[in-house]
Amino acid sequence: MIHITSLEEIESVLLRADETVDYFERRDPRFMDMTKSWLVEIEKALTNSRLPVAAEVAGLRALLISAERGSVPEWLQITGARTARKVKSAITAEVLRRAAVAVNDSLKGSVSTVLEAEKLARQLLAAGRRKSIVPAETAGLPHEAWLKAVYKSISDDPELGAGTAHLTGLVGFYDALILLDRASSAVSESG
Repeated sequence: MIHITSLEEIESVLLRADETVDYFERRDPRFMDMTKSWLVEIEKALTNSRLPVAAEVAGLRALLISAERGSVPEWLQITGARTARKVKSAITAEVLRRAAVAVNDSLKGSVSTVLEAEKLARQLLAAGRRKSIVPAETAGLPHEAWLKAVYKSISDDPELGAGTAHLTGLVGFYDALILLDRASSAVSESG
């Protein structure tokens, strides 16, 4: 399971693909360079998280470099005049699309798991507060110690302990603390 902070880093880079597409839409000659930079950035984030899809992104970056050097893949279909710029733009657009699809597909399971864990963390925190077993944030503890105390009080409860175990099984202990913290912040902001 990928850690929440790593997942969010990858998603952040993924969301910046639209900036690269803007170059394509404007017919900006920097489109290929911007796409390569984006590929390097997403590849680095994937590699840091030890996700195998980084190899697929690296292969797509190699395809882009090859196109930059004049190679044209057999799958490329161009209508009208086949200019060098048109070929490079078409290859770049396809590489960008394939990379985005590959990364999105590789993250689907993790995103689904985190969404389930977020919901569970909110439910556990709400149940713990209803039962008055969640320590007050003003307990004089540093924030991380307070989060650990919240986790412990919920996990020690006979009715909520299984839910805490499930949360930890989904995302791990430290990510469970992150989700409990976010759930607590959401409740504080709304209430």
